[in-house]
Amino acid sequence: MTKSKTIPKTAADYDVAKTDLQTPLVVERDGEPLAVLISIEEYRRLQSLATLEKERQQMAWRQLDELLSKIHERPTSYTPAQIESEITMAREEVREQRRGRRRSG
Repeated sequence: MTKSKTIPKTAADYDVAKTDLQTPLVVERDGEPLAVLISIEEYRRLQSLATLEKERQQMAWRQLDELLSKIHERPTSYTPAQIESEITMAREEVREQRRGRRRSG
């Protein structure tokens, strides 16, 4: 949720002078970062990126659901224990690949 304040109210509350918001302005309280003031253009850009990311994730979940549905429709001669074993081995392979990338990266 976002709250709007007018510049004079914000300036009075945070003792902030009118500034050029082309670079973010960090508002501190007792030396600790409290908030960041950014231009409305940057805020809108960040909101757009967040929306795109959410849509991308939703699409990925839909694709995964479709893939899993197709897989479940296929006949198989594997037992549930064999399937679980294959999944476990595949997970471990992925983990090893990730560890290798972290070490080399």
